[in-house]
Amino acid sequence: MQNIDAEQVFKQIKKYHGEQFAQIIRGDRDHGENLCFVPNIVHILKFAGNNPEDAKKLRLNILEIYRGHDKSEYYTDKTPLELLSEAGYDAFVVKTEQQKNSIKKYFRAREELCTFGDSERHEKYYMIHAVKRGAEKIKPSDTPDREDEYGTSVISIQIIKTGGFISIKNRYNHTVNNPDATFNNNPDNIIHGLSNSLKKYFHVDFYVSKSEIPANFRIVNNQFVYFNYEIDNTYFGPDYYFSGSTITKLNKNYEIMLDNFILNTGNGELTDVLGKNNSTYKILKELFNGKIISERTNPNNKREHMIYANGTHVLSVENGTITEMHLQDIKYIEDGFLQYNKNLRKFSAPKLEYVGNEFLSSNKNLTELNLPSLKKVGHSFLSHNQQISKFNAPHLEKAKSCFLMENTGLTELNLPSMIEIEDHSLDSNTNLSKFSAPKLEKIGPLFLMDNLSLKELELPRVKEIGGGFLRDNKILESFYAPELEKIGDHVMSGNLALTELNLPSLKEVGQNFLFDNKKLKIFYAPKLQNAHYGFLAKNTELTNIYIANNDIIHRNKRLVMIINKNKIKRKIKNSVNGIINTVKRIPADKTTEF
Repeated sequence: MQNIDAEQVFKQIKKYHGEQFAQIIRGDRDHGENLCFVPNIVHILKFAGNNPEDAKKLRLNILEIYRGHDKSEYYTDKTPLELLSEAGYDAFVVKTEQQKNSIKKYFRAREELCTFGDSERHEKYYMIHAVKRGAEKIKPSDTPDREDEYGTSVISIQIIKTGGFISIKNRYNHTVNNPDATFNNNPDNIIHGLSNSLKKYFHVDFYVSKSEIPANFRIVNNQFVYFNYEIDNTYFGPDYYFSGSTITKLNKNYEIMLDNFILNTGNGELTDVLGKNNSTYKILKELFNGKIISERTNPNNKREHMIYANGTHVLSVENGTITEMHLQDIKYIEDGFLQYNKNLRKFSAPKLEYVGNEFLSSNKNLTELNLPSLKKVGHSFLSHNQQISKFNAPHLEKAKSCFLMENTGLTELNLPSMIEIEDHSLDSNTNLSKFSAPKLEKIGPLFLMDNLSLKELELPRVKEIGGGFLRDNKILESFYAPELEKIGDHVMSGNLALTELNLPSLKEVGQNFLFDNKKLKIFYAPKLQNAHYGFLAKNTELTNIYIANNDIIHRNKRLVMIINKNKIKRKIKNSVNGIINTVKRIPADKTTEF
């Protein structure tokens, strides 16, 4: 270490990773000793990216490995299976395809490990599956955490046979962040001594850290490697990808990483590393195949590259991920389009009419979306987006489940042609304050559930609404649905601001309809014949009600029933007359409290 030129090392780190990153590695009053003296530090950080926040965390890992502070391993003579048994797991070494897939029954749909679909996994990796005793009784949390009881109740420890790489899989799989790094990929975090025991048992080496490794990092042959995406155990970085301990670099002279595809700018060819031939690959291939490709640096962002096909700007790419896309002539997109991308900011497809399932379903940064010709969308269309505030789709007619679910930044939505929306759509859109869908006829369960910002809602043509609709909205003051005939369970329960409700066509309601509405005083539904348990219960201010079948009223302590509609007319929204006076109270002895 005495022969290391720390200043020259600092300059190299600065060149590849930026000045802020290099300063943190060098160290100062806040960050401690100078890591530029660590042997091979430039090689160790070769694939570490340029995020200063990552550099702060990596310092601890580097100190642990290369400065003699590694106390993460505990030595033992016990086998991995013995140690896992002490930790409460029934574990076994995977040697066959049948054994590899035997734990599949413990995983929920959409959370199954890609391990199950890889016929060669157990041949390339040493694998141990471990099932917590009683795992079948452990339920997933409403707020999943990678290391919670459910997530760690079924795990798979996988070590590349060539050494240098370990991954511990999670029962939640992609429902939680970084699920392939459960227990920080440190077996000692399961039980002391397991790391050392695994190394001896399989005669293979890998590194584990006591310090938390930054998200989107793996240790590959003692190098800290940043990645943008993990897909089927292949990791894609800005200009390289790796699977196990093999890192494949792109040729910067003519190759560009587009999420998990490689574009050859010389001939327009696109490489599908995973060989899935999915919708994203098909669209990108159509964009570039047989065309002249050119590239420019964005004058406003030197890290972003603008890619042109025959002179037309079609993509922008930063750090190996697609940030902008323009599809001028595309009319149809299949399932899973850009479903892994989290950095797209602008998307335009003026002729696009139909999209399949999972369209942009994991995007977090989209702010501009132009789809003026869109007619139908599949499941999870643009779900979990957090930035887009307005979305207009003038020709959109039908949306399947989870449409725009958890778009917490969305404040306005205009769907003038929408006829049907399936379940979980607009669920947890907490900031949506303006919604228009004048032709909407059918709504699935959990539509607009947990919306906290709608004060007014008009659905003039809707005939059927599924359960959970507008549940727990605290500020809704008016709801207009003159053709609504059928309502599911728990609809509009827990609304705190609604005082009057007029549903002249309503015939049937499910359980707990209008349950616990603190300010509701007038309810008008002259055709209502059937209502299930909890209808209008705990409405402490409700005094006027008009329905076809008085027998369905359930235990409302202060309820006044209108029995004569001829004497006093009360104007309700849209000039609907009909609430009457000449009232009669329910006898107190026949009233019980919920």
